[in-house]
Amino acid sequence: MDPMRNWLIRCVAVVALVFPLPALAADGAALFRQNGCGDCHAVTRPATPAPTGAERVLPKGPPLWFAGSKLKPGWLAAWLENPVPVRGLRYDVIVPDTRRPPHPAVPKAEAAAIANWLGGLTDSALRRGVIPEEPPSRRDMLQGRILFSKEQQCFACHRIVTRHGDPVGGSSGPDLSGMATRLQPDWVYAYLTDPLRYEPNSRMPLYRGTDFEGYSDAQFVSLVRYLISIGEAKP
Repeated sequence: MDPMRNWLIRCVAVVALVFPLPALAADGAALFRQNGCGDCHAVTRPATPAPTGAERVLPKGPPLWFAGSKLKPGWLAAWLENPVPVRGLRYDVIVPDTRRPPHPAVPKAEAAAIANWLGGLTDSALRRGVIPEEPPSRRDMLQGRILFSKEQQCFACHRIVTRHGDPVGGSSGPDLSGMATRLQPDWVYAYLTDPLRYEPNSRMPLYRGTDFEGYSDAQFVSLVRYLISIGEAKP
């Protein structure tokens, strides 16, 4: 082969790797629509109260209008490319999720574009810096463990990995093992204090409101720090 032609072919190959094809480099929002992601996931906050009756089961996947506040950068792109179960039961109905994978896999470049777009969808009302970055104190760990395991028995719905490496817990809620790589601590705090803001049909108990005296901010902070700490373990 002519040396110049060979050189040109190599240059084209390098350019193709660095600058993906238009279809793969398309805007994340367009790819989200093209893949039909909006059929299962809401990207705008509902303007009306929680629906009732048959409307309650319409969402097939979690809402994503606050994805940038909830998920850590990089996690979503990797998950879209290689989906693994986050909960034992399906999101929309209380039956075991036997789908493998539990979500359609998305090619790497498309996954990156979609995740990048979703990362820009945030909750402007979410408080930042609520959860300190430094390691939790023994007091935080003790208080968080008491709240999680004794006062509320959260493991009835959420799976965790104990300090001895044993997986325990239920499957009706999201798996909390490995959550430190998935969830942003400030969002976990916001969700615990007001779950209906993020999921109007959530089965999560309300720990603050007119029907419950509620926990203090310090207790919620301790609980989140405990969850993030144990969430660093993976099964």
